[in-house]
Amino acid sequence: MYLKNIAIKNIGPIDELEVKFPFNKNKEPIPIVFVGENGTGKTILQSQIVDGMYEIGNKLFTDVLPDMKHGHQVYRISGYPNLQAGKDKGFAIATFIDDTDSKLEYFDKVGEVKKEDFTKLIPDFLPPNGKNTKEITNIADLQKKKLKDEFSSGAYFYQPAYRYEEPFWKNDSVLEDSRFQDNTRFSGELGKNIEIISSMKHIKSYLLDLVLDFLLYNKKDTDKIIWHGINDILRKIKQRKDIRFSIGPRGGNRVSIIEQKPDRTFMRQLVPSIDNLSLGESILLNLFVNILRHSDKPPKTFDKIKGIVVIDEIDVHLHTNLQYSVLPKLIKLFPKVQFILTTHSPIFLLGMKNVFGEDGFEIRNMPKGDIITTERFSEFEKAYETLRSTEKFEEDVRKQIDDSTKPILFVEGAYDVRYIEKAAKLLEKQALLEQIQIYDANGFGGLDKIWNNYNTKLSEVVPQKVLLLYDCDIKRNEGQKGKVFTRVIPRIDENLIEIGIENLFPDDTIKKAKDFNSAFIDYDYEAKKEKRGQEITKPEKYEVNKDEKKNLCDWLCENGDKNDFQEFSRIFSILEETLVQTQEEQ
Repeated sequence: MYLKNIAIKNIGPIDELEVKFPFNKNKEPIPIVFVGENGTGKTILQSQIVDGMYEIGNKLFTDVLPDMKHGHQVYRISGYPNLQAGKDKGFAIATFIDDTDSKLEYFDKVGEVKKEDFTKLIPDFLPPNGKNTKEITNIADLQKKKLKDEFSSGAYFYQPAYRYEEPFWKNDSVLEDSRFQDNTRFSGELGKNIEIISSMKHIKSYLLDLVLDFLLYNKKDTDKIIWHGINDILRKIKQRKDIRFSIGPRGGNRVSIIEQKPDRTFMRQLVPSIDNLSLGESILLNLFVNILRHSDKPPKTFDKIKGIVVIDEIDVHLHTNLQYSVLPKLIKLFPKVQFILTTHSPIFLLGMKNVFGEDGFEIRNMPKGDIITTERFSEFEKAYETLRSTEKFEEDVRKQIDDSTKPILFVEGAYDVRYIEKAAKLLEKQALLEQIQIYDANGFGGLDKIWNNYNTKLSEVVPQKVLLLYDCDIKRNEGQKGKVFTRVIPRIDENLIEIGIENLFPDDTIKKAKDFNSAFIDYDYEAKKEKRGQEITKPEKYEVNKDEKKNLCDWLCENGDKNDFQEFSRIFSILEETLVQTQEEQ
């Protein structure tokens, strides 16, 4: 079962919203991330989705929602307090589809909602006949059986922003809570939570049960599929390939983490208990093991597991490295799980872009649900650059300077480094470049940060010369403080590209690159304009497509010749003047 679309009107801060959830050409769900400031309705949107899952589950199983005298208790409280100020009615409509594309519709209304109120958002929606606040489409017996199988064998759960894991050092008696007690499973019961707040106890018990089943019943399929899958998740979280879970004897730490060589000639305990994992690591481990735990009847490989996993503020408790490098890779392990996420983290979004590509996931900006375009990613890039300009970044720069015995050149980006190295080969300046250590400063902001650190007496005690080389479009006063220099690459005004180190490439080179792949260059040309009766010709304007910088660099470094890179001689003149000659004078 997947969520096909949702429409909300006059609920909380959401005035009118309609979202069609994305799927790829294989009909697999594409992860969707809702972003926006606090109070824009991200959690309200998710609460309606989860409420729909509860109401559907309650139609299928006896243990999802408690019975009341005249019906059942509800997960999400509806009513007039949810309405926007000044409004007298509102609704949420969610359409789910099963594996045969049969519809299942959830309708949550406040006030006297009529058909014309929702026809604009979801024209083909047919509300149930009942007059209750919450309604679910009537489920035929055959569809009910299929849905029960899907719920029982798939991952359908919600993790709210207030999820947590108790620390290992807390007194066990404090942890006693009826919510965490396992009950005997009876026929007709789902036997698993839809909302998961804390799950470490369940995970430890689950791991022990896996090993016990394997030993007692020789369940090789369970051992191979689930046990190895769980260990794969652990390795990705810890970013190590030489570790796995280990089950210890009674009376000690039953579930620990060990490191071992592939041939098992070396083995030692790395983490005495999984309780000792950091909060962020525990949150990630439990989240993705819960997907396996909810879907192991029967055991499945990652790519066979289906379901809907809703996570509010997925970045909560996670270090930036886990957000950027680990979390997106874990999400990609489950191509048939529909991830519906919210976040405040540009770092996580950058990680998703790095792993999925811009077309591999979708970002919606609340409260209107607009799809964020490629241009918005530039804001996240700036945020990431700001993050890099921290004390850790400063320490890395100082270490690079302290560890080097050669003069150091800092440039704005990694592509600048590659261009300069290619030019050195073509212009026979390799001997010059071999005398210098060259580093990427991660943008002109990084160069400014280095200058601010060394625009002091530190500039006089650094062990060697340091040159900060800015691209031609940066307005920066050239200067020197002790052994630290700032220089700007001279601009070639007549060249088509005005911004970046690419300004050094002649027009023929840029046009040649554009002819090879038009995506490399953004092109703007309006042949004639009229102004006050006069005919004015607007010049051609070329800019490097920021999303194609790497591909352009790859192509030029592979195909460029001496003529293409001739003007890079300006950079080598700066290097000789500031770093090499002055270094020899010492």
